[in-house]
Amino acid sequence: MNLRDVENIIEAYPDPQGRLSVLFVSKRGLNYEAFNPTVSNEVQEKLMDIFLNTLRGFINEELTPSDFNPSGQETGTFSVCPQEYTGNFNEVIELFENVVQEELQVEDISFLIHRLRINNDNEDVKYLYLFRRNTKMKKLRKGFWLQKIRNEYDVLDSELIGVDNFIDAIAYEGEVAFFAHISAERIFNLREKFAENAQLVLEELRVFNVFDNFEEFVEDSLEDARVTRRLTKIHYNPAILQLFQANYENVPEVIEEFDLNINFDESSNKIIYGGREQLSDITMLIRDAYYKTVLANRKGVDDYNN
Repeated sequence: MNLRDVENIIEAYPDPQGRLSVLFVSKRGLNYEAFNPTVSNEVQEKLMDIFLNTLRGFINEELTPSDFNPSGQETGTFSVCPQEYTGNFNEVIELFENVVQEELQVEDISFLIHRLRINNDNEDVKYLYLFRRNTKMKKLRKGFWLQKIRNEYDVLDSELIGVDNFIDAIAYEGEVAFFAHISAERIFNLREKFAENAQLVLEELRVFNVFDNFEEFVEDSLEDARVTRRLTKIHYNPAILQLFQANYENVPEVIEEFDLNINFDESSNKIIYGGREQLSDITMLIRDAYYKTVLANRKGVDDYNN
């Protein structure tokens, strides 16, 4: 996703009136509930100013796009993935057509979606989506807000929705860009998607027939969020499994060299899974995360991608 393109798209529709709609979304586990409030023209204009200023801030910081990594994103980057990567993008977006009749309580709102229509009246409807987690302003719940109107102060409802100068995610042209990595799981059901991906990888490993106690390994893997993230990365890079299978004969050497907590039976030529405490080393081994440097022959582990 090119942020300049997104900026140009937003600038192409300077008048948001009738184009911008807002959705308050409550997310509990895998379940969503949404409320679609009426937004005044003044608020729509202020929101668009905030979005553009935030986007320009990202551009000025020279943030560069990188493929979505379940383990996190590096400084100076933002994560990009296809919309289908999230597993339930359409479910979330379709909340605009399936809203509750009564307003949600502020404490129940997980995030907000701002939907900007970016087509002319004679064109097919097309949207750009901006996501922001709810800023609940908990420190002010027991007090109240004051608003200055001319020379007087008036009390505002203390149950407020906070709008700050940040964007957690943008969805446009089939892609989603995340600027706060944790927001990916807070907004979408990524853990469920990771588990599905992990299951596919585990089924491929089953065919290799290089594990004893494999069913226990599968069960424990699917219950460990970090492991499902690792297996997801393998799912999107299938060459890793091919390398593991092609170089399986080197497994005993790697185990010994890096003193891994892995039991290997040389008579059966199999990895003997012995419990959850071995999950990390085994999945890192499969992912070929252990290495030696060429110059100094130093041993290391690919920590960022673990």
